[in-house]
Amino acid sequence: MKKIKSLINISIIFLTATVLSSSTNLVAQTDVLSKQNLEMQTFDSYKEVDYNQILRPQFHFTSLKNWHNDPNGMVWYDGEYHLFFQHNPKDTKWGNMTWGHAVSVDMVHWEQLPHAILPYGGGTIFSGTAVVDQNNSLGKQKGNNKTMVAIFTFAKEPFYQAAAYSTDKGRSFQLVNNGAAIVPNQGFDKSERDPKVFWHQASKKWVMVLYVKRGAKEGTPEEKLGKVRFFTSDNLTDWTMASDLDREWVFECMDFVELPVDGNKNNKKWLLYDASFDYEIGTFDGKTFTTDKKVFKGDFGTNFYAAQSFNNSPDDRTVMIGWMNQGNNSVFQKAGMPFNQQMSFPTTMELRTTPEGVRLYRRPVKELEKLYTKSYKFKNLSVEKTEKELSNVKAELIDMSIEFEPKNSIKLIIRGLEVAYDQRNGLFAFGTSKVAAPTIDGKVKLRVLLDRASIELFANEGAAVSTCYAVPEAGNYSISLSADGDTKINSLVINELKSSWIK
Repeated sequence: MKKIKSLINISIIFLTATVLSSSTNLVAQTDVLSKQNLEMQTFDSYKEVDYNQILRPQFHFTSLKNWHNDPNGMVWYDGEYHLFFQHNPKDTKWGNMTWGHAVSVDMVHWEQLPHAILPYGGGTIFSGTAVVDQNNSLGKQKGNNKTMVAIFTFAKEPFYQAAAYSTDKGRSFQLVNNGAAIVPNQGFDKSERDPKVFWHQASKKWVMVLYVKRGAKEGTPEEKLGKVRFFTSDNLTDWTMASDLDREWVFECMDFVELPVDGNKNNKKWLLYDASFDYEIGTFDGKTFTTDKKVFKGDFGTNFYAAQSFNNSPDDRTVMIGWMNQGNNSVFQKAGMPFNQQMSFPTTMELRTTPEGVRLYRRPVKELEKLYTKSYKFKNLSVEKTEKELSNVKAELIDMSIEFEPKNSIKLIIRGLEVAYDQRNGLFAFGTSKVAAPTIDGKVKLRVLLDRASIELFANEGAAVSTCYAVPEAGNYSISLSADGDTKINSLVINELKSSWIK
């Protein structure tokens, strides 16, 4: 790992900050700030940890050490993808929320950097967004480096939205307005949180999407509605309410992206989704999001939550990463790993027209191919011939794609993990996770990513996705296939992967 900046340089920024918040009447003293930040900047101890533990994911991001959850502030700038994340710098369980930080040139090979934004004023730092201030709206740019601005939730009841900025490509941050509110609590919920911010080119405004209320489980239909509030700004510090969206499904960690339909840049739609990946598709005029109120699901696995997409993408792709949530009592915690939780593998987001209407498709980013070491490719085989060919395949880390013409049910056993296809219902099943995969022109496609503690299924080119924790059988590196009837295997490709951590 490259030599990191010293603890002193990172801490000075926060030790000199004074918090003055009219919304919470906080007066944080310098000695309190000093103690809180010195306790949380623990990254020097991370250098003692490597990526060789038995359950360490080998091509999914994990913090070197301790707990992490939501991806935060995902942004690209000057050749680097920045992944900030909710992080406990002192324990492998949730708490002490701080923004951890990692960078990558390809979304596959990550380098973790010192914790980026530390708690202050008796509160902690919850989820949010990072943007590149291309027009110097904040007025903080120094030299040629564009200012990176992080907008986050300051978590001390009642929560409010605050900001910090960096003039050195995200290596250090200073609080905006000494950490005071740029958007005060709106009065709906003590824990309004997780601002999504982006530049809306058509209106020449910054836009913030903020979860402010969760629908009640009982009461009138109006009381059941959750609320998302839209704001606009010219300077990233003064925000004006633009509109509200009331839906039963909304709950925290909202993300909002514009995507072309079928790759047509002249036909774009907006997609709004929350932490549990319910989503709607519609139009946005810079102030109001309008939809037909149809709600869809973006992931059918048991461990996908709080996903976020990269701002300022360098190409035409929109890429998301989710937190693979398993709670404190995870497989990692049970096994005594020095870290807890992992991220999903980055996936593209695409809108495609289907017979049922426009829907979201997701696929692993092509950069995964950098990890390929050995490939097995088979075409036009019977089930029996496929089984024979698979007997020669042994692999630990796997990217596998199959296309088949089902005549009955089919079963894949990948390192002891069973993925079954029910031809009658058109469903793949892994454990309790069910993924719709109806035949298209008589064919079904499935792609499987298998790491040391996870399995991700992409049915029919990503029309339906399932993200789950799963630990393969130790010492079992086999893959087998069985099916009833005259199922034909049109193609089967198995790519062995190397670790993204080993250089």
